[in-house]
Amino acid sequence: MKKNSFQTIRQAEIFAKSNIRKGSFEWLQAGAEDNLTRDKNLYDLKIAKILPKHLTGLKKLDFSSNIFGKKIKSPLILSPMGHQSQFHKNGEIETAKAFNNMQRISFFSTQGRMSLKDIRKRNKNAYLGWEIFPFGHTNWIKNEIKNAEKLKCLSICLCIDANVRSHRYQDREIDYDARKFGTRTNPTPPNPKLALNYDWSLVTWIKKNTKLPLVIKGIMTKKDAQEAIKRKVDAIWVSNHGGRMFNSGISSLEALREVSNLKSKTTKIFVDGGVRKGSDIIKYLCAGADLVGIGRPAMYGLILDGAAGVRRVFEILESELSTAMINGGFKNLKHMQKSRIKK
Repeated sequence: MKKNSFQTIRQAEIFAKSNIRKGSFEWLQAGAEDNLTRDKNLYDLKIAKILPKHLTGLKKLDFSSNIFGKKIKSPLILSPMGHQSQFHKNGEIETAKAFNNMQRISFFSTQGRMSLKDIRKRNKNAYLGWEIFPFGHTNWIKNEIKNAEKLKCLSICLCIDANVRSHRYQDREIDYDARKFGTRTNPTPPNPKLALNYDWSLVTWIKKNTKLPLVIKGIMTKKDAQEAIKRKVDAIWVSNHGGRMFNSGISSLEALREVSNLKSKTTKIFVDGGVRKGSDIIKYLCAGADLVGIGRPAMYGLILDGAAGVRRVFEILESELSTAMINGGFKNLKHMQKSRIKK
């Protein structure tokens, strides 16, 4: 197999499986418990229907937008994924190379293997977001915020849906622990147990302690969305962590349909979970999202060809998005309306 020879995301998945140790691939694919919620993300996107429009005068296609004061060329973004050095020796540093000078947003986290300093050093022009898991005292969280500001991150992201390691049958049954594989330059968080002590006042506190836009990731209900919007966050991220943390059976698309009704003029909505095709992106945008994230597909690319492989994944999905927009009659993101999607 030649590097970057994959033509679709499903082909990249097949190739990645044969090019990495079994445990790493099973860890990547696994969802909480028996994968119900992971699979629900995929299923609900699959059965959702898009209503096309024709003879719409599609002279010029545009899916750029403005997010947090930056012009973004694509609504497709990289979701944060931990333990990336099990897939490539340089982990997140290599992944970020796919986005340097590309005007696309990529998120990395305190659960990653490579430090934000190292990621930024090798990718000076990337639009980086830094996700913080609340696994320490507020002094530690504040230091993470200040470091993100110093290293010119586009935003801070607070993960609220991953307090403890979940039971994922798919990797536990082969006794695989991702923490034992790959290199690390990012210090482990000081005390994950402290995450259990925090409530919504933490969001208010973070807003007071940074000038960077604040994104809250892990929103799956109307009530939690209301709590976040009440605290004037800059974006809510509808996500069930790729179905990896809590086996609720509620898909990201289900949650987005409910949450997007609360959308305010000042609060953006991000979403991820189950994207494998360009038409999946349209479905999420029509359901109310401003940006759509991917996780596992990007890691397939990282496994196969490092930064070039990640870039190839984005190229495929954005090409499919462009084609689907033309054939479906969507000129730009403003044409992604709820009236164009059916259950």
